[in-house]
Amino acid sequence: MAKRYNNRRIIKSFQTIPPGKLLPGMIVTFNYSEQGVTDPRPILLFLHTDPDTKNIEGLNFNYLSPTKLKKLFQVTDFKKAKVDEGESIIRLKEEYFRIQISTPKKRSAMSTKRFYSDVISADKFFKESYRSYKLSKLTSIKVTQINLEFIK
Repeated sequence: MAKRYNNRRIIKSFQTIPPGKLLPGMIVTFNYSEQGVTDPRPILLFLHTDPDTKNIEGLNFNYLSPTKLKKLFQVTDFKKAKVDEGESIIRLKEEYFRIQISTPKKRSAMSTKRFYSDVISADKFFKESYRSYKLSKLTSIKVTQINLEFIK
């Protein structure tokens, strides 16, 4: 079982977002109520929604130490996936933080599959922190703006 950390301090601000507007690379937080869940308030680097199972998937930051969290962003930067400190392509009230993973709205060289194979699969701690969540059990989904001093 992976050790859990409290990484809430990386969140500077957040705003509510409907699940249909989530883009790969966004960092989101939500309430999760499922039997036997060990992290009811995950901070998730969102990567994918599975249309068949109705699950969202991504990297749960609460299972990464602050050192590993910094390493994640260093590796991401090294692999040429730009870190956009403020973006607003889906027209929310405020800008939000997003790693530039390709979407239909904004193309990038980094696809979700490539990000998973190049970044997440390359480190055992990242692989252990990869989670999926049932959309029906999510409430209060919020996209975040993060404090960059905790990841640089």
